Amino acid sequence: MIPKNNGLLRVFGLAFGLAAVVGSIVGQGILRSPGIVAEASESPAVILGLWLLGAVVALISAVPYAELAAAIPNAGGPIAYIERAFGRRWGIVMALLIIVMYCSTTAMLCFVVGEFLVRLGVGEGSMGPGLLGLLTLIVLTVANSAGARTTGALQVVLSSAKGVVLIGLVVVLFAQPGASPAASAPDVSAGWVALGVAMLVIVGTYNGWGDLVIYSEEMTDPGRMVPRALFGGIAGVAVLYLLVNLAILHVLPPAELAGSEFAAADAAGKLFGADADTVFTAFGVLSVGALTSLGVMTTGRLVFAAARDGILPRGLSGVDRRGTPLAAVWAASAFAALFLLSGTYMALSSTTVSLGQAVYLSVMASAVALRFREPDLLRPWRAPAFGLVVAVAITINAALLIVFVMQDPYYALLGFALVAALAGGYFLFAGMGRKPATTEPLEWPLPN
Repeated sequence: MIPKNNGLLRVFGLAFGLAAVVGSIVGQGILRSPGIVAEASESPAVILGLWLLGAVVALISAVPYAELAAAIPNAGGPIAYIERAFGRRWGIVMALLIIVMYCSTTAMLCFVVGEFLVRLGVGEGSMGPGLLGLLTLIVLTVANSAGARTTGALQVVLSSAKGVVLIGLVVVLFAQPGASPAASAPDVSAGWVALGVAMLVIVGTYNGWGDLVIYSEEMTDPGRMVPRALFGGIAGVAVLYLLVNLAILHVLPPAELAGSEFAAADAAGKLFGADADTVFTAFGVLSVGALTSLGVMTTGRLVFAAARDGILPRGLSGVDRRGTPLAAVWAASAFAALFLLSGTYMALSSTTVSLGQAVYLSVMASAVALRFREPDLLRPWRAPAFGLVVAVAITINAALLIVFVMQDPYYALLGFALVAALAGGYFLFAGMGRKPATTEPLEWPLPN
């Protein structure tokens, strides 16, 4: 039975917000990407500068998200902003796009966890990564059914554990003898193309911070906490990434780092020896498993919001007494399981880079449109120098979208074609639907 209030509980504080940002960003990328970035330049200063620039890009891109989430705290996140700015049809298109993206990504992450478990010998060869990934999905869905407070605390614990492990890695690497200064290569760059590739990798390593806005409806004071968690979380990740790179460069000179496919393991190999692969595979289970858990939680909220908005069946819009959209969480996981079992997540995951970039741009455009259409909308946090900052954010992200499409035009165009097919089928067979009154975005008053 759907509760009459049909609402989520406002139980998440700043600690959860920071954990959601850190947990959505930090994965295996930081352990592998330093080697690719080092191929762009043989200068430690340039390498660290590129990682810092990636943080700046993320911070600028997060500005319109922070303003919109503070003003319109809605579990639909980007779906709610785009619908409010550009109308019902675009809201439906974005809902279909984002839900498919998140479900296929969850399936992919489960498969990766399964691969790590196979490498650790789990199942003793009797189970492959697909089956172990499915079991992982079931376990994490059960965990995310325990209530909003419990699942929120779980995300804080998992994100903290990832941070502690990475800080431990930094300490361990700095405790080893440093690379000989003579072994370091001169201060030269491999060229603009290599620098561009490095920046694309870095931007991808920082991506994920936008998931926070999906929890804004459940935060106790979204007007204050969402901007603080967004910017604080990105800044914290930037510091962590810089420390990891400094520690790796302490052990490996840039020329040697540039040839590494798994930089962190190679750097720590002198200490862990043959056990380095096991250590970092175990970290992979923790890191990607935490990402997957947050993905299950996030996707459930998106399905709930779409159902409450009348886009998906209304039966998925229920919330239990502990604040969990239980039906939506299980429906999202069932959808992800279909992708996992069919293997279609492999193709879909290749389309998400360009589609995700299109979502970023759509949210930024929504922030601009609502400044004109609803100038009196209560905005607890207003972006400073809004016009300049958002213009820079749109320019950067539009350029990234063009590059992503040029790099992989087949999957980029396939992704947009898939969205068009889904939207066309929805409008043809499901109709526009009736938008219920409960979908009006919430506007929180400024604290006294």
